[in-house]
Amino acid sequence: MKSRIVAVLALVLLAAGCGTDADQAEEPTTPAASTPSAAEPTSSELPADDPACEAPGRYTDYSAGAVAEKCYTDTILFFHAPWCPECRGFEEAIKGGEVPDGAQILKVDYDSATDLRKQHEVTIQSTFVRVDPAGDTVKLWSGYGQDKSVDAILENTQ
Repeated sequence: MKSRIVAVLALVLLAAGCGTDADQAEEPTTPAASTPSAAEPTSSELPADDPACEAPGRYTDYSAGAVAEKCYTDTILFFHAPWCPECRGFEEAIKGGEVPDGAQILKVDYDSATDLRKQHEVTIQSTFVRVDPAGDTVKLWSGYGQDKSVDAILENTQ
């Protein structure tokens, strides 16, 4: 697999005109961070207190894999509906604000994630649920009609 990646990268470099001399064609390089090697643990394998475990704050779509990433010490599910003005207000605040390092807000589709809603006892859109790495509820907060900021989300789900 690794040799295929190197071969494809060499072809791309040659096609781009970057590999015009023989030395470049013989020694293609791959970016160090492109794919973890067997010796490099991924963020889901590193303990959260490991210095190599740096997780920039993020706002992204929900996945069970994202919840399990151990480098994130704060994971909050945002039950969002695109038709909900409150949800749109929170999303605008999240995108315009800054999610701190080690924290992630995962956007869950309120309308289609019925099993996840039941699991966390969510009854209204614009609800935020702090979960542990196993995906179990730690704290639930309904943001409906509340301050729309990243700080409010983090404070109210502590």
